[in-house]
Amino acid sequence: MPVEEGITKGPRPSRALVLVLVTIALAACGTERDITGREPEQPGIPLAVLTVHVRLQPSDASLASALGWGRGVPGAEVNLLRSGTADWVRLRTDASGQARIADLLPGLYRVYAGRFMTAGEASAAELPIRSFGDGITTEIGGRGEQSLELELSSDVPGSLVISEISNWSPPSWEVGGSYSDADYFEVYNNSDRTLFLDGMVFGATVSGQDNIHGHCAHSQDVRTDPLGVYSLAMLAFPGAGGEYPIGPGETRLVAMSAIDHTPVHPDLPDLSGADFEIRAIRAADNPAVPNMIDVGLTSHVTLFGSIILTPWKIGSFLAEPFDPRELPVMYRDLGSRDYVRVPRDLILDVVGRASVYPDLERRRPVCVPLIHPDFERYEGGFHTIGLGLEEARLSFQRQGLRSEGGRDILSNSNTSAVDFVLADLTPGFVHW
Repeated sequence: MPVEEGITKGPRPSRALVLVLVTIALAACGTERDITGREPEQPGIPLAVLTVHVRLQPSDASLASALGWGRGVPGAEVNLLRSGTADWVRLRTDASGQARIADLLPGLYRVYAGRFMTAGEASAAELPIRSFGDGITTEIGGRGEQSLELELSSDVPGSLVISEISNWSPPSWEVGGSYSDADYFEVYNNSDRTLFLDGMVFGATVSGQDNIHGHCAHSQDVRTDPLGVYSLAMLAFPGAGGEYPIGPGETRLVAMSAIDHTPVHPDLPDLSGADFEIRAIRAADNPAVPNMIDVGLTSHVTLFGSIILTPWKIGSFLAEPFDPRELPVMYRDLGSRDYVRVPRDLILDVVGRASVYPDLERRRPVCVPLIHPDFERYEGGFHTIGLGLEEARLSFQRQGLRSEGGRDILSNSNTSAVDFVLADLTPGFVHW
């Protein structure tokens, strides 16, 4: 695998296909633990019993039949988190695809489920290894039996995808304030053909924490629009066509500042070998690295970095080349900022991310859903953080699914809670 200035380019050497773990837990932070889900009963508060039934979506009926999953998906991992709390409940479905949990306190719950086929299952069914996912945020309350059904979508054929997003910074007291210059994101060619990045657009969707600026009802229609995603902050890759190829299984790294950040703090990455540079306020410029072009209706730059890579509940998208200023303004938020709708036929990939702040969510619940499920069935990246605590040194990374034709194929079930994990920073590498 060629290496340039510490950044890996292209696919890694071929290796034996390893057994893909069924476990797809996203939140790797220390506040999470495996528990039965039983909470202490509180006098006067009714408790619910929830049965979650996990199936493949109807369009995958033939796949379910080939795998023997006609009644439901066995061995799927189901994750639940009550809003305003910090402990995930993690269960596995039985042979009929069901998982049952008792004594649930009423409240708003994040619920998502996922499954990776094992190598043995793939071999027996004469199929490639596939991934499946779905999720929902829903109210659970009242005493007695309740049920919830999740229909897992399967991974989609490869294209250009977002493979990693990082906005980690060291503790403020160690670097004299916030430090966003080492933020970065990656794109990965998940297809079997050479593509060109020239003019492609990376942007941020309407925030699911919209109640900070207004009310969730104000953005409900735009967050659930099946015709596209709404954005105000966007970056375009340079080039007029044919200048910036990306081959099958290759990665391109886009850094906020393409320099070595280790002199600032030893835990920060060396991004001097990045392929592209974003530039934010006060960020150093590497003249050898081509700059991204700010094409949004409002600048992506803020006093604290870039709203493109914010850790709040937000989606990131990658789209075919287009000029945002040629699209009509379709939405204005309560901060009087204008948004355009990026048409669905231009969208290559959408990734949803969320940081969970229990104390904050008790006062201001998040807006749901984040994005229409045609684009993103459920967001991931669930840091579970108490107010005032620093985040662990983690980035949001898409998981490897299988090896094919000497290249890595990454999971792309349009369910970021399943496709991605939280792991140590690995700029230039895909995650296995």
